[in-house]
Amino acid sequence: MQLQTTESAALVEEYLQRMRAELAGLAEEEREHLVSYARAQIELDTELAPTSPNPDDSVRGTLERLGPAAQYARRLRQTVLPTDRDLASTADESAPPALVPCRTCTRPISREACQCPHCGAPFPARKLAPASGYEYKSRATLFGWPLVHVAFGRDKNGRLRVARGVIAIGQFGIGAITFAQFGVGLVFGLGQFMLAPIAIGQLAGGLVAAGQFGLGILAGAGQFATGLLKTWGLFAWP
Repeated sequence: MQLQTTESAALVEEYLQRMRAELAGLAEEEREHLVSYARAQIELDTELAPTSPNPDDSVRGTLERLGPAAQYARRLRQTVLPTDRDLASTADESAPPALVPCRTCTRPISREACQCPHCGAPFPARKLAPASGYEYKSRATLFGWPLVHVAFGRDKNGRLRVARGVIAIGQFGIGAITFAQFGVGLVFGLGQFMLAPIAIGQLAGGLVAAGQFGLGILAGAGQFATGLLKTWGLFAWP
């Protein structure tokens, strides 16, 4: 909104000049920012004020409601410009997080770290890591081992779960019959890296082994295979 009369404009400029005098201690950019804010406030309040036959009276009423220029300038300085506390708070937020000991290896790490750079523990600043993955143990056991143990991911202490059972299924597994990415089978094993009397895997080792690398003692089958009695493969020994 543009002030409609020369007298109205003069009243506002006089008011703003008194504000500038009160804000003389500020940097010019801050001072003009507050003056521009005040000018916009005056124009808005005048536009929203009840219609008066004399526009100059509307402007005078707005200035009276805002109060003396010096008082209004001090009020704007406190409410519009950031305080030292605000600046300190912003600095604190941008500061690097405090270092704390890792839950597992006790070496210093960031409080916000997702993984310890020293030992690999997940969320090392927490007393307990969030459990992940899945675990199941059958109630039935044999020689103290569950008949079936399925385990993936990490427990609440951040340790990798290892499946141990008569039938073991998981990323890591040990059992009579094992299905795992990395595993040991006492009878049979199937996985990516597997050791078992009868082993099948990308890298399989045992009495009888089959896989990309079938390293069998008695027999082996695969792209690379070994076996004293029988071998099948592109590269077979002996």
